[in-house]
Amino acid sequence: MMPLRKKFVAVLAVVLILLLVRLFFSDALEQQLSYDLNNDGIMEKYHLTGGKLTITQPDGLVWSSPPEWNIQSFVVDDLTGDNKPELVMVLWKPGSFGRHKPMWNSQKEDNKYSCHLFLYQISKNKLIPRWCSSALDKPIRSFSVQRDSTDNSYLAVVEGRYSFYCCGHALFLGKQYTNWAWKQWGFYRI
Repeated sequence: MMPLRKKFVAVLAVVLILLLVRLFFSDALEQQLSYDLNNDGIMEKYHLTGGKLTITQPDGLVWSSPPEWNIQSFVVDDLTGDNKPELVMVLWKPGSFGRHKPMWNSQKEDNKYSCHLFLYQISKNKLIPRWCSSALDKPIRSFSVQRDSTDNSYLAVVEGRYSFYCCGHALFLGKQYTNWAWKQWGFYRI
C-alpha cells in the first residue's frame, strides 16, 4: 500500500507545482495590436498586459479598462456583420452583471469572480459597450476569429470549467471547443 500512496503524493505534488507556476507566470502574457478602429487615419495602439487593456493614439490615452477587470485577451474585427469592426474582450470580473441588472434578477449582486465576453464599438469617436455578457456558464480559455465559407466571422472558442479556474487563471484541466456567431443581439453557440 505504501508505494501506491507515495506515487499518489508525488503526482499530486507535481500537479500542484504546475498549477502554481501557471498562476504566477500567466500574467506575463502580453498582447499588442495597431488598428484604426475610429477611422480617423491614425492607428490606435492596443496594449494588454497584466490583465489591463489600454488604447492610445499619439496624442494620448483613448481608453483604459476598469481596474476591477482582468482582461484575458481581445480581438478587433467585424463580428456583427455590419462592416464595422468591434473590440471583443474576454475578461474576468466580480459579479454576474454590471450596474444594470436584468428584470428577472431580484437578488443582490453576487461578487463571485466570473468570465464575461464584452463587445465594444466606436460611436461619436468614443468606445462604448455594444453588448456585454453576464457571467458565462463555461469560462472562455481562449478564442480566435474565423471565417465561414460565406466570409462571415465567428469566434472559435476553447471553453473550460469554473472548477478548474482560480482567480481568473485557467488551469490545465477541462476544455471544450465551440463556435460562437453573432445573431441580432448577442453571441450564440453554433
